[in-house]
Amino acid sequence: MLITMKRLIFVFLAVGVLGLLCFVSIFKKDVLPQPTFPLDEEVIIGALEKSGLPGILSESETTSLAEGRRMHIVRSPMITYSDTISIEEASVDPSTRLLIAGITSATIEGERVLITVFDQIDVAGQMSWEDWKQQIVFATLLYGGFEDEEQVYQAFADKELPYGENVFQRWDAQLPEGYCTVTYHTINESSNPKQKRHALMGVNIYESQALYQALYQRLQKPTTQVVP
Repeated sequence: MLITMKRLIFVFLAVGVLGLLCFVSIFKKDVLPQPTFPLDEEVIIGALEKSGLPGILSESETTSLAEGRRMHIVRSPMITYSDTISIEEASVDPSTRLLIAGITSATIEGERVLITVFDQIDVAGQMSWEDWKQQIVFATLLYGGFEDEEQVYQAFADKELPYGENVFQRWDAQLPEGYCTVTYHTINESSNPKQKRHALMGVNIYESQALYQALYQRLQKPTTQVVP
């Protein structure tokens, strides 16, 4: 009788463990792939395709800044900064084409950092977060590890974008996957009627807030100039 009871207890425990494993496997959320930093060109091209952000990787502007750090530039295939510049002329000098995204990816002290900036021109007076959704999704895909591609977007979408000329605003959000900051800046040179109105958005993701604070403090320290 005692042996039979022990067997029954064992069976119930085994069934319970199997049931728990099945429950976890069913409700476990998939996460976005987390690419190796610094980023490779293939990752950026894949994120462009998945986000639908219209741009092409400017291979001539790819720069290795230092060990573990790399910068990539994504340009518009059609839009130039000046109407007087043709697409053929812009092909000779890629920097004359609209900056779709500037991307810096790095591993600093074992932690991943993604710095991105996006530019839009001839923008409306009042923009919405929906106007920047593809850009934010693109940055989220580049960093990876989030529950879904809209997680960062949803963290900021209820904030109010400022309206007006030459305005600047910054927001931050601590998510389980990393510390995120978003900046928004409009530029309008009223003295030059030919100047197109720009709106810039920066989306930065740090593996931890402590890393962000450490990097920020480094930027605040005055640079010591060595006089020969």
